[in-house]
Amino acid sequence: MERRGVFAPTTIEEAREQYDTAGPAAQVVVRETARAMELPPEEYDERVDSDVIETARDAIFASLLAVHVGDREEFDEWLAAEDVDDEALTLLGSEHVENVVWHDARFADAVVAATFQNEPEAAVATLRRNAFGRVYADRLQAGE
Repeated sequence: MERRGVFAPTTIEEAREQYDTAGPAAQVVVRETARAMELPPEEYDERVDSDVIETARDAIFASLLAVHVGDREEFDEWLAAEDVDDEALTLLGSEHVENVVWHDARFADAVVAATFQNEPEAAVATLRRNAFGRVYADRLQAGE
């Protein structure tokens, strides 16, 4: 089993702190991307609003979520060792595929997992977007 990523919040407060740290990075990424695209300042001011920065922050946060990558046996062993309730698990993909990537967010009573045969990078990216949308987005935006 392999672990990737850095954000592994154990509470919504910890998630919020990590999400907040992504805000300044999002502003820099958007500004530097616009500069690399030679976007004129007036067009930047017209097109880049708080929604653009927020989208960048969401993407940065999601891309840094800690995930585990392993085969089906490692995943099943982890589920048993961590005593994950069936109702807490969201499994995307087929149960008959050999490999699994998962994110543990049990502070929200959630473990989100995705199966894959090949292409672990694509599976990790898909899982992170899904984990963000299913677990974090509403909680972070609601100030829960």
